[in-house]
Amino acid sequence: CGALPVRSGPPGEAPVRTRLTTRNVRNPENVVRHFDSLAPHYHEAHGCAEKLLSYRLGIIRGFLAGAQGGTLLEIGCGTASHLLALAGQFAHAIGTDMSPAMVNVARRRTEGSPGSDRISIRVDPAEELATIGDSSIDVVLCVGALEHMVQKDRVARQVHRVLKPGGMFVVLTPNGGYCWYRHVAPALRLEIRHLSTDQFLTAGELERLLRCANLKTVAHRYWRFVPHGD
Repeated sequence: CGALPVRSGPPGEAPVRTRLTTRNVRNPENVVRHFDSLAPHYHEAHGCAEKLLSYRLGIIRGFLAGAQGGTLLEIGCGTASHLLALAGQFAHAIGTDMSPAMVNVARRRTEGSPGSDRISIRVDPAEELATIGDSSIDVVLCVGALEHMVQKDRVARQVHRVLKPGGMFVVLTPNGGYCWYRHVAPALRLEIRHLSTDQFLTAGELERLLRCANLKTVAHRYWRFVPHGD
């Protein structure tokens, strides 16, 4: 996340960086409206889009080494950038998001992608996953979205429910224990949350969340959400 999101300027001009201001959220509908409002012009807010997408995909593929076929589910898929890039590795790929506008953008992108007949994008909050059957998914992916999900315990339980025995949950999320969030940003009086309900879990909190949902941590690594040092 960060204190310098990017706002698009006029055609031909460089993007304008503006200071992040946390939006107050009172209910789930406020969260949906927030992401619906971003969907029509959604873009990478943390740096070079191509570079950062490639970097994140490299991390994910490292965890998925050897995984072929089966079904991939991305929760909080947004415009499906990660899902579309990884879909060719699986027999089926499903993306879910609570924002209808994000889903519409993702569906339009899917129509022009290779293997679009094997990809399904749905409006389905991660806390519910009502369209996903029990023990039907080989890999669940969540990239930069868990921090925005208010009921994380419900999300983790749903992930456990839909995963096949031996299935894998790959989650990339900011580390709430990192010095930027815990010390530097507060000292500089910089906002770090897009929404007042956002919560960045520490490594220990994330492991406890997964353990309470009967998910076993098999690998735990640090990554850089922004180009330098997250």
